[in-house]
Amino acid sequence: MLSDVFARLECEVNQFQSTIQTSKARAAALATVDQDIDAAKRLILSILTRRNTLVPISVLPAEIFSRIFNFVALFNRSFLQDWIHVTHVCRHWRQIALDDSTLWTHFSSYPRNKDWIAERLSRARNAPLVIKVDGWLGKDTLSLFIPHISHTRELHLHSLSSFHPEIVQKIRIQKAPVLESLELGMSDNFPLDSEHAVGHLFFKGPLPKLRILRVLYFVFPWSLFPRGQLTQLQVTLIGEVSAVASKDSQHDDLNQLIDLLIDCPALEVLTLENCLPAMLSESSGGQTIHFPRLSRLSLRGSSSRVTNLLKMLKLSSATTLRLICTSENTETHNDYHILPILSEHFNDLNPVKFRRFEADLDDEDGVIRVVASTCLALSPVPYIHPELSLSFHSVAELDNRVDILRRTCDVLSLSTIEFLSMHFSTPKQFINCNEIFQHCTEVTMVKVSGRGTIGLLQVLTPLNLANTTVRGKPGKSKCGDNGRGAQAHALNDDDNDGPATVHVSIFPKLTSLLLEMLYFTDAVPGSGVLYDLVMSAVQLRKANKTPLTTLYIDNCVIQEEQAKALEKLVPDFRWDHDEGYDEGDHEDCNEYYDDEYGGWPDDFGHLNVGWGGDAWEHE
Repeated sequence: MLSDVFARLECEVNQFQSTIQTSKARAAALATVDQDIDAAKRLILSILTRRNTLVPISVLPAEIFSRIFNFVALFNRSFLQDWIHVTHVCRHWRQIALDDSTLWTHFSSYPRNKDWIAERLSRARNAPLVIKVDGWLGKDTLSLFIPHISHTRELHLHSLSSFHPEIVQKIRIQKAPVLESLELGMSDNFPLDSEHAVGHLFFKGPLPKLRILRVLYFVFPWSLFPRGQLTQLQVTLIGEVSAVASKDSQHDDLNQLIDLLIDCPALEVLTLENCLPAMLSESSGGQTIHFPRLSRLSLRGSSSRVTNLLKMLKLSSATTLRLICTSENTETHNDYHILPILSEHFNDLNPVKFRRFEADLDDEDGVIRVVASTCLALSPVPYIHPELSLSFHSVAELDNRVDILRRTCDVLSLSTIEFLSMHFSTPKQFINCNEIFQHCTEVTMVKVSGRGTIGLLQVLTPLNLANTTVRGKPGKSKCGDNGRGAQAHALNDDDNDGPATVHVSIFPKLTSLLLEMLYFTDAVPGSGVLYDLVMSAVQLRKANKTPLTTLYIDNCVIQEEQAKALEKLVPDFRWDHDEGYDEGDHEDCNEYYDDEYGGWPDDFGHLNVGWGGDAWEHE
């Protein structure tokens, strides 16, 4: 018993204190005590182990513990953390972890400790490995993985240009009979030549189980790709090769690309970004390539190349599309030539009923993006891709972007959408949203973001009713009020003199309105102050027995009295209390703008700063 050990030790200590006279005797006594301490520790550990076997969790089978440990390891890998702490809880847990080789099979560039990587490789034994490393790991550390290529299931080599040539050579001569996923990545577009023939890596030997292949920023001929059994193929370059520069490039051979795609009928995911051959710009798309199993297609490149490749593909109606087109702004090709192909894909066989539609017009970069989905979830849902994600870049004129948006809405048949989101930041031009969205009769929720979307708000309220609220005289302004001091008040709920009943011609089922990045003190052409426009829409729909039940206001400078007026009319009203600067901070605001910009905003939130004799508009 432990009490007996302590009693004996106490007795021996008393004897030592009285009998030890020489240094030699003292050393011998000290060694004896150390032995007793070790024995006591072992005894305590034994007792703790016996106690651990009696706690409820210890009745779980080892298989359950292994399963839990695997979940812990998976979670920690996702957040680049080490899960090893679970092996330090007790002997039983540690032994279970050491016996389960699958817990030690995942390797990344972090941590870089060579000895720890070697120990984990030893613990993994012959279990299939997942190796995701880059060349910066170091030559000696990278060499540790070479003998284990034969039982590697996933191999991701990033920043290949930083790998030592001898390491690459040793990897390429290995056999990989169980390799299922291979990813090769450079930090930049990298040409294939005799000096850097890493494009042949793993492609000379048989890869009987390879299903996933990703080549990132890495240029080499299509003829080198394995084919037949692939289910996922991704080829991504940083920038598209021009028609002039592609004349002597084997990678740009259209026939080789077509042969590769024809030889991969089992593809489920296909991504080709900035790697489409220049010959596609003039291709008629007469050849047809069948992909009966393809669930996701992603293409990026010039509009003509994306359009002409899409013409060649025979897809299932369930295939989701992610298309990123760069406008060529030429007379021979218009960006909207891709739209009839999309119409055929979504409408001919099994018409897709979209429930969510989002549009984003970026005036500064000349970009238009649209997303159409059958999923109504407001927040992104993992692993659920929208049926269509389409964007056009470098579209020169705003009128062209608006025309593309209008044509896209026409071909997609958006009559079934329930959620509509539109972002347009520029205040210079309003879009005629009534014409674009007049057939969207099932919409129940609208989200508008950016001052350019006021055109969408205007169709909710006829112009002749936009000023039905009572506006007081401008009062003392706050910093965030932009000098207007608008004081609008809502009509009483029981007021019989409210807006007359008017038929609402757009979004008759609308119940929720979400507003972001609007400035309620801005003037709206033909509609007074933006707050009046919103208030009129709320009042009008209430008078027409189709009231708004939800109104959210975020990142919109609005006075508290205005928010309270809206809250009286809308049951579910949320506001982030953004009033701009408080009146007491007016002096600080002056100092800030004087120090940072040398000026103060005018009535419309524009900062007029003298610069070379001209006014510089800062928003």
